[in-house]
Amino acid sequence: MRKKPTRKRGDRYRLFRIVLLAGLLMTLALIFLVSTLGSQNFGPLHKLMLEAVGPLQRAVTMGSTYVETFKSEYIDILQDSLRLREENKRLIQQLQENENILNKSREAMATNASLRKLLEFKNSLDQQQVVAATIVGKDPSAMFRSVIIDRGSNSGLSKGNPVVNSDGVVGQVFAVTPNYAKVLLAIAPSSAIDVLLQKSRVRGILKGDGTLTYRLEYILKTAEVEEGDHVVTAGYGGIFPTGLQVGVVSKIIRKPRGMFHEIEVTPSVDYQKLENLLILQQPQFGEIKQMEQH
Repeated sequence: MRKKPTRKRGDRYRLFRIVLLAGLLMTLALIFLVSTLGSQNFGPLHKLMLEAVGPLQRAVTMGSTYVETFKSEYIDILQDSLRLREENKRLIQQLQENENILNKSREAMATNASLRKLLEFKNSLDQQQVVAATIVGKDPSAMFRSVIIDRGSNSGLSKGNPVVNSDGVVGQVFAVTPNYAKVLLAIAPSSAIDVLLQKSRVRGILKGDGTLTYRLEYILKTAEVEEGDHVVTAGYGGIFPTGLQVGVVSKIIRKPRGMFHEIEVTPSVDYQKLENLLILQQPQFGEIKQMEQH
């Protein structure tokens, strides 16, 4: 029964010592903190902490600076990219507009040159009554090559009118409505035109074969003919005027049998680029000449 008070006094004394020690440590820490903060000289502990924390703080500062710099540069690059993209779109649009203007200018110049050439040729035919026309349609058939023009009987056209352009003979009108007409091209298999070899004045019949070349038939083997000879209209029958360009002899096949040469003629007219035509009107017109294919 007497041991209990002694134990309680021992516990209280131990607690008092702990509290006293803690208070002492806090007091010393406070004194050290106040003396350190109040003094401009670093103490050994402060220096030790600074040495330990300095590299870490430097790394954090450098990392933060790098992140800010990268962020700023990234934003600048992104803004520049957006500006360049918009500028690129604007330049592409401007380039397309300039190309369209250039193409229109080229087309206008080409059309003007073609029409000027056609007008000069028309003036050279002042003895003829001439109607200008434009092609508005084409027959894709190889066996019956023809084009549709924007002039018809209301413009004075009739069946059999010869059709030309500044390069030479194109064909003949073979169907007419009030406002349109169909032109049989000279390269059509059903077309045949009286022609002359310009140099030798030998007469023959020029036929189409459905391709972009002619066949010159009924030229005797005794006739003088060479590659490069010009072929012109003969003027027989009152259809085509004499001397219109038709083409150039491009190939001569001299066979041992038969009376006539086989002659290929390259047209003076570019049938793949036909646009504007002239229709010649004369007092008398023959029908389109059609002959059997030999």
